[in-house]
Amino acid sequence: MRKIHLWISLLVGTGVWGAYFLHVARAVRADDLSGLIWGFLAALMAAVALEAGATSVVAWLFRKRARDLDDGPSLNAALKAGHVALMALIVLLLGLAFVLALASRFGWSLDFSTARAQAVAANVLLGLVVLTELIRAAFTLMLLPRR
Repeated sequence: MRKIHLWISLLVGTGVWGAYFLHVARAVRADDLSGLIWGFLAALMAAVALEAGATSVVAWLFRKRARDLDDGPSLNAALKAGHVALMALIVLLLGLAFVLALASRFGWSLDFSTARAQAVAANVLLGLVVLTELIRAAFTLMLLPRR
């Protein structure tokens, strides 16, 4: 069940957030960021509903075949994947800090006082979090013992 839930999380996360960030890219290109908050809330609700719904359906369908998993190897895989995801998030944030520091070094002004810049910055940070969660799910799947 843990492996199925991870696949659901990976697929739903990639699909829903991929569609959302495609919408963000189009909104930035069209210079109309007014509705991004509603798109974000819709994507968040869709991700939660789809993941919970799909996991519930799978759990109900396979309730007879459910068995207790050995938490040792599964827990170990989850802990290692969580550590990899944390390190990835740190690297991504340090990379973002480097880009900002480099911009200031060359005198480029990244004016975050405008609504557009704030919306773009918020979505860049959201993208880092979503990418980190997808990395965690993917690495957990890779590290789970084969049965």
